[in-house]
Amino acid sequence: MASGRKARVLGALLLAGLGCEAAIAQGGAPGVAPGVSEGAAQVSSPNPVAGASTEVVLPDVPAVDASVDESLIAAANTATATDATTATTTKPTMGAAAVTPAGVTTPELGGDVTHPGTEPTQVPVPPLSPEQAAFRDGILAGTASLGDAERVAIEDFYAKRDFTPYWNTADLDTLVAALRAAPAQAMPAARYDAEGLAGLFSAAGEAPREVAATRAFLGYARDLDSGVLTPSAVDPEIAIAPIRLTPDALLGRLAAAPVGEVLAELAPDSPEYARLIAEKARLETLLAEDAWGAAVSGGPTLRAGETGARVGELRARLARMGYEAARPTSPEDIRSADTSPGDASAEATPTEADSLEAAGVAPETAPMDAGSEQIASTDRFDAALEAEVRAFQRDHGLNDDGVVGQHTLVQINASPRDRLGQVVVNLERLRWLNHDLGPRYVMVNIPDYSARVYENGTPVWTTKTVVGEARETRTTEFSEVMSYMVVNPTWNVPSSIAKRDLVPRLRRDPGVLARSNMQLMTRSGTVIDPRLIDWASLGDSFPFRIRQIPSDGNALGKVKFMFPNVHAIYMHDTPHREYFARDARAYSNGCIRVQDPDGFARLLLRDQVSDPEAAFDGWVAAGSEKTVKLTHPIAVNIVYRTVFVDDGGAIRYRDDVYGRDRAVLTALEAAGLDFPAAEG
Repeated sequence: MASGRKARVLGALLLAGLGCEAAIAQGGAPGVAPGVSEGAAQVSSPNPVAGASTEVVLPDVPAVDASVDESLIAAANTATATDATTATTTKPTMGAAAVTPAGVTTPELGGDVTHPGTEPTQVPVPPLSPEQAAFRDGILAGTASLGDAERVAIEDFYAKRDFTPYWNTADLDTLVAALRAAPAQAMPAARYDAEGLAGLFSAAGEAPREVAATRAFLGYARDLDSGVLTPSAVDPEIAIAPIRLTPDALLGRLAAAPVGEVLAELAPDSPEYARLIAEKARLETLLAEDAWGAAVSGGPTLRAGETGARVGELRARLARMGYEAARPTSPEDIRSADTSPGDASAEATPTEADSLEAAGVAPETAPMDAGSEQIASTDRFDAALEAEVRAFQRDHGLNDDGVVGQHTLVQINASPRDRLGQVVVNLERLRWLNHDLGPRYVMVNIPDYSARVYENGTPVWTTKTVVGEARETRTTEFSEVMSYMVVNPTWNVPSSIAKRDLVPRLRRDPGVLARSNMQLMTRSGTVIDPRLIDWASLGDSFPFRIRQIPSDGNALGKVKFMFPNVHAIYMHDTPHREYFARDARAYSNGCIRVQDPDGFARLLLRDQVSDPEAAFDGWVAAGSEKTVKLTHPIAVNIVYRTVFVDDGGAIRYRDDVYGRDRAVLTALEAAGLDFPAAEG
C-alpha cells in the first residue's frame, strides 16, 4: 500500500489534470468543494493521532493535456522514503471554508506541489446554514471533553450528515427500549441510564440530545458486542482479549442501517446465548417464588436404603428442582432399594418387609398405619430416589454413583440465586468471545474438565481433562494457535515446580531423580550428580535445570500438543490415568492433561499423512523425541464456562472451581449490574 505522502502527491497530480475523472464525484462532504469526493478531501496522515485526519482541499482546475512530469514522480518517491514520524497532523475544521495556495500543500513535504500551467485558486465551499452551524458548534462543545477516538468518531458522524440530527423519534424509542431491556441480557442498566436519556430528549437542546443518544448507543453497542468488562482487569488469569469495534466502526454501522438492526447484529447470535437468556428469566421466577424450598441439612453421606429426615429433605428438594421420579413411591420400590447392589448394609440389616415376611405376613398385604406409610414414602432412600440422584449427578458433571456425599450435596443445595449468578457471568463470557472462531477449533472448558474439537460447529472429538490445581497452579484462560506436537517429549521441569516439589525430596533422597528418569544439569546443560549438591544450603535459590527424558513414566506421557504462549501452558498425555476416574480433576501444574491423546493426535494428522494412526504409533514406538509441525494449525480456546448448553441441547451447571464466577459477578455489580441480594 502506498504511503500517505506518495498518495497525496499522486492525488494532486491526478486532480491537476492527469486522469482526474476517477477521483471526482458529485456532492462531497460538508466543507468540501462541489465535485470533490469526500474520500479525496479527507486524507489520513501516515501517523494519525486518535483517528484524526488531515483535511486537504483540492483546487478546482481545468484538465490539462500533459504527460506526467518525471520530476514530480521522483518527488513522490522521495517523499515516500522520508521518515513518517516527522509528519504533523491537523484536526479538520468542520464546515469552514478553506484555501489551497499554489496547488496542494502537504505538511510532510514542507512545501507546495504545483502542476505546471496551473494557477492557485480559492475553492468555494457551500456555507452551513445558521441552523447547521449552531448544531455543529453544539456537537463540538458536547464532545470536547471526550477521549480522542470517541470525539472524532462522533464529530465525523455528524459531519457526514451535513450537521443534521440523526435521532428521530422512532430510532430513539428503539434505542431507549434496548437500554431498558439490558438487564434481560445481564447487562448493567444503570450504565446506560435509559430513563435519563428519555427525559433529556424532552428537555435539552438539540445538539446535547444527539450527543447523549449517540454516546449511549456507543456504550451499549460496545458492551453488547464484546462484553461489559475487561477480563484481565478482573483477574490476570482471565487473559481473554475481546475483539472491540472502534467507535468509528460502530457509527459506520449506524449510518448504514436502522439502530434496531445494528444492535441485533452486534449481539451474540449463538443459540447458547439465547438459551442462557431464557434460563436467566426462569431462575428469576424461581427465585421470586422460592420454588426449590429448603436446602438439605448437612450430615454424613446418604446412600440407598437409608431412612431419616435428611432423606425426606433430599427427596423434596430434588422433586421441586424437576426430578419428578424423586417423589414418594410404593413399598415395592422401597424394598428393591433396600436390597440394591452396592449397599453394604442391606445384607446385614433386615428390612421392614423382610421382618413381615418372617412373621408370615405378605409384604403387599401388610398393614401400615399412616405414619409408617409416610416414613416409607418420603424418608426412605428408595430406588426411584437413587435414580434421580444419579440423573442429577450426570447433569452436573459428577460421578453418577447415586451416593450423596459432600460434593453432590453442595450442588443440590445451590439456590436459584446461586445459579442465576452463574448464568449472568456466563452471558458475559459469551460476549467476550463474540466473534467467528473459525471452521475448526479446540475448546477446553476448565470447570467441565473437558476438551472438544469442533468442525463447522459440530463436535468431532471429546475427551476428559485434568486442569490446574485450584490454589497455586490454576489454568489461565486464553486463546492461541496450536502449530506442532512433540512425540516422546522431554520434560524440562519448570523452576517453580522443581523448587516446590523436587527440592524437598532431594534433600531427603538425592537418588529420587534417577528413579524418575530425571537428570540434574547446570544452566549451561552439563549433567551433574545430585549427590554432589548440598541441598540443605541452597535456601530459595535453584541454579540448576532438571529434565525428564522420554520414557513410560515421563510426566508428559507419549505426546504434547503445543500452542506457544506466554503462560507456558500446553496439552499433553499423562501416565497418571487414575485421575480421569474422578469427577473433580484440578490436579495439574497448570497444563491440560488429556485422556485420549492418541485420538487427538490422529485427528490433527488426518489431512497431513495418509495413515494417521500408523504414523503416530510408529513415532511413539521409535522412542526418540520427534517434533511434528501441523500442516493445518488449529485455534485453541481455553475457557471457563460454569453454565453451558451441552451437545444434546441441555443446560449444564459446573462447580466454580477457581472462584472466578464470584470475581466476575462482583465486577459486573461494580459496573452497575443490579443483582438480587443474598437472603439474611
